[in-house]
Amino acid sequence: MVANDIIIAIQKSFNYVMPIPAIIRVTQMLSLLTACLLQYHNIETIDKKAFEHFFVYCLTWSFGGLFETDDRQRFHREILEKANAPLPQISAHKANFDKETVFDYFIDPETKTWKLW
Repeated sequence: MVANDIIIAIQKSFNYVMPIPAIIRVTQMLSLLTACLLQYHNIETIDKKAFEHFFVYCLTWSFGGLFETDDRQRFHREILEKANAPLPQISAHKANFDKETVFDYFIDPETKTWKLW
């Protein structure tokens, strides 16, 4: 269970700015995912790749939105390594020097791909 591994890793090794129970983070993720997908209801079918992008975006913000910058970078690496998630393509230079992570991107509603804020 990849999702369970990520949740356990988050609880053990990440520090939140303020404490929030895991159930609240899960609820936030599902609410955000619903809101992101609602615009496509009865209009078009979302393919698996687009759904994965939306899912990772919602997971990122609901589970990692209250992290400081260092923990956001660690979180980015964690979901990339453990989940092999479809993250935006970030060069090593941008990741190391600009501290760019998945938190700097959103899913473009038109293309359903990652786009820099």
